Amino acid sequence: MTTATATPRRPSRLPHVLAVLYALAVVYASLTPFGPWLAPPAQGSFWLWSGRPYRSTHFDLLVNVAAYVPLGLFVALLPRRAAPARRAVLGTLAGAVLAFAMETAQAWLPTRDASVYDLASNTAGAALGGLGAAWLVRHPGVRARIAAWRTQWFLPGTLGDVGIALMALWLVAQCNPAIGLFAISWDPALAIPGTPPDAPDVALTFVDALESALQFAGMGLFVLLLVRARAGATAIGLLIIAALAGKSVTTLAMLRPAPSASWLRPDVALGIALGAVLLLGLLRLPRAARIVGCAVLLLLSVALPALVADPASVRIPLTLFNWRYGQLLNFNGLTHTVLLVWPLGAAAWLFALAGRPRWGALE
Repeated sequence: MTTATATPRRPSRLPHVLAVLYALAVVYASLTPFGPWLAPPAQGSFWLWSGRPYRSTHFDLLVNVAAYVPLGLFVALLPRRAAPARRAVLGTLAGAVLAFAMETAQAWLPTRDASVYDLASNTAGAALGGLGAAWLVRHPGVRARIAAWRTQWFLPGTLGDVGIALMALWLVAQCNPAIGLFAISWDPALAIPGTPPDAPDVALTFVDALESALQFAGMGLFVLLLVRARAGATAIGLLIIAALAGKSVTTLAMLRPAPSASWLRPDVALGIALGAVLLLGLLRLPRAARIVGCAVLLLLSVALPALVADPASVRIPLTLFNWRYGQLLNFNGLTHTVLLVWPLGAAAWLFALAGRPRWGALE
């Protein structure tokens, strides 16, 4: 009788990937629009002890705290072996250092205001994330269940970790309530409350529907290539629910009901239906063709507005949500960049996935 030898489980690199991506997102959101850079007045004191009056709202405070919670969590989970208290301190220090760097850089931007209170609230958020990581370490049963769920559903190894991070990044971008479900175009009329909608344009409706169809089919293939075959349909359903939930939460936070009408416009709903039919047809293709098709669909969905006969007539692609207030402006810039760069990152991931020919057949 032979005894099966258990393959040692490799440590997950998902916290590392998420920490890097999230730190880059924080830097981008903190410093956009990256200019003009002007030196502070020579006679002025350093921002940390300038004693400027604090002007903010409860919403700003909550955003500043919540924005650094994931960073503290991901950084605190990086060490393979560390005591819970050490993890909490590590997450807090990482958040404090990054927040200090961002506030110092903002002192050189006239459009931004370096604040001790922002530094304190960011550090508090990172501390909450670090405490969350410490709680996970103290409950190995919870960590084991999360690890088992990740193994049962997703592609193993570092490639799977990167794919999960890319999917999470796409969901963050889709939280922008001015963008339709599985769409990347922004309708400027929806950003101005009380603005009467323009008369329906058949060409615009077709372009928007095709854009949503390409995104839906491309993301569907991306998820199907990332998860195990038996979990594919469930994963797509959860992706749709997560995108809708993100839009709902963001709308409630922004207190802006007007853009909600763009979630399921007739053209977006038609595009999702067409994308579902296209996805069903692509499932008959061999795995290598699915990988190529996924990359083509995602890249084409971004390039489509520029490929139409009259680009000026289509809805504005990759445009900032028209709310110029504080933290929401930062979120708009982040959404704009993610939607532009994400298909390129997904295409690179799919190229790497092509080197795993047996994935998808293993159950």
